[in-house]
Amino acid sequence: MSAAESTTSDPTPEPSRHYILGTAGHIDHGKTSLVRALTGTDTDRLPEERRRGMTIELGFAEFVVDDMRFGVVDVPGHERFVRTMVAGATGIDIALIVVAADDSVMPQTVEHVEILNLLGVQRAVVAVTKIDTVDEEMVELVIDDVEQLLAGTPLADAPMLPVSSITGQGIGDLREAVATVARGLGGGPTALPFRMAVDRVFTMAGRGTVVTGSTLRGTVTSGDVLQVWPGGKTCRVRDLQTHGAAFSHISVSQRAAINISGLDKDEIRRGAQIATPGYLEPSHLIDVKLHCLESCGKEIKSASTVRLAVGTAEIPVRVVFLDNRALGPGQRAFAQLRSGTPIATTHGQRFIIRDETAARTIGGGIVLRPVARRRRLGDVAAEKAALERLATGDDLDRMEDVLRRARFERPTDLALAARAGVELDAIPAVLSSLDDGGRWTVMPGTEVRATPAAVDDLIARLVRWLERHHRSEPDSPGRHADAALGWLERMADRSVARAIFELAIERKLVKRLGQYVCATAFAPELSAGDEKVLHAMVSEIRRGGFSPPAPEATSAAKNTDRKRRDRLIQLAVATGDLVKIDAKILLHGDVERELRSIVARMIAKQGTVTVADVREGTGSSRKYVVPFMEYLDRVGFTKREGDARRLVDP
Repeated sequence: MSAAESTTSDPTPEPSRHYILGTAGHIDHGKTSLVRALTGTDTDRLPEERRRGMTIELGFAEFVVDDMRFGVVDVPGHERFVRTMVAGATGIDIALIVVAADDSVMPQTVEHVEILNLLGVQRAVVAVTKIDTVDEEMVELVIDDVEQLLAGTPLADAPMLPVSSITGQGIGDLREAVATVARGLGGGPTALPFRMAVDRVFTMAGRGTVVTGSTLRGTVTSGDVLQVWPGGKTCRVRDLQTHGAAFSHISVSQRAAINISGLDKDEIRRGAQIATPGYLEPSHLIDVKLHCLESCGKEIKSASTVRLAVGTAEIPVRVVFLDNRALGPGQRAFAQLRSGTPIATTHGQRFIIRDETAARTIGGGIVLRPVARRRRLGDVAAEKAALERLATGDDLDRMEDVLRRARFERPTDLALAARAGVELDAIPAVLSSLDDGGRWTVMPGTEVRATPAAVDDLIARLVRWLERHHRSEPDSPGRHADAALGWLERMADRSVARAIFELAIERKLVKRLGQYVCATAFAPELSAGDEKVLHAMVSEIRRGGFSPPAPEATSAAKNTDRKRRDRLIQLAVATGDLVKIDAKILLHGDVERELRSIVARMIAKQGTVTVADVREGTGSSRKYVVPFMEYLDRVGFTKREGDARRLVDP
């Protein structure tokens, strides 16, 4: 769908194997000339590139060996265009490292190899170019230099082929070497979900918007609906092409030109991601394992700003290390990347970081949690252990962490696949294994599933919430039980709040005090003297029946200071020994229950009651009975109708 990647043609049967071959190497080492010799295509398509003899933008070509089709991505070698190089390196299966025989290893050779290693590229072929300009001894010296550069990396065993793009010497051998490396590769996941990082966007007359990129996973078919991030808008696939050939579907490791409807060119740009709807979930925070390059030369400080190159996007982010320490050259550490722009990543995705001015590559790493939460002060050791399990654990470990952080809402299978790095068809078996191992279970009395760790996390938060209350109001017996349940309902699914509450009490982390709850460690403890005073006050109020004395008027309170007396009364109300009728009147709990019984019997007999009726029935006075009836109205036991009261329907 462009002069470089597409033409109009009838749908073509798909070759059986596809691979992306990406170039790497210093400027003027002959990458573009080599691609032209391999494929017959000049990938320098811009007039400025041809005028300056320098690749500025990504170029694309292809060649076929047997049943294998290689999509070639030619990247710029100049240091100012490393961002473009990283975009081109996204999704490549095999790197074609180009080193000129008349120049040997140069700064961008080194940086490009570092980028390939950070992106997890495992296979490469080295082309030593321009051999027609030097003698054989020089070629051998250059090969030695490249071997030293690649030693200790996954690319150390890469075959090295001397070639000349001018004479054609070695080009056939190079093509066969690439094919040999490809034969040892397994294919990527072709099943849904589909995902592609966009490296170009343009419009074609009569067709509309076209996006291109290297497919990272899955298969896309004409007519599919896809979602574009950032933004989350959807579009529909109209036509598909790869290197000028039309296809009904395109899969992982193919270059794709996708003609879409529903989005204009200005609504999507390089750096966007296009995927199966519901798969990607952008986040301002991602947890990662970060590697500082030995060549960086200085440490990366916590809270410093760097440039994150992920997929085909480059975004400024702040690096915050788990223990707030700096990361020295050659070191690795867990970190959180914080961005003002939402980032769409998946578990296991590789990335690059460059310094704040994007002048040099300083490190890279792997995404562990594509959707993270801002960390609070807590157990660093426990968080390190959790991140280590995400980095090195199996499918069950990763899935358990995702479910734990999802708390009591089960993410969709697509979200689980993205966050845990588990294929869709494997999710049912993984969940079943977690269930069998007691690592994801049904909450008692509910139909909600959760990990035991998620339950522990929420109970710990409940205890901390109560402890903050105790510290701010040390004389309070705790929070009202209804308030605690309401807090749990806001923090979790409404249906599990009661189960969590009862578990916290069962584990003796939370304690009931009548209508109140408190953190067990903060449960009120009374001295022998306080217990004696409290018992005396409660007993005297109980003896007062329906005409109780005010707390301060009791004999026991006369020699007790006000603050101490109020604290003891508050505790008695909390435990239910006393009931607060209004600001001045307290009834003993047994007497309050007797009041309800008397009123209920009278209404059952008469239909309604008045203040006079209750005054006669209790043998009390209007001074007390009016507040009694207002209290019963307030708590929903009775309902006032004029001067009479009725029982509230249960």
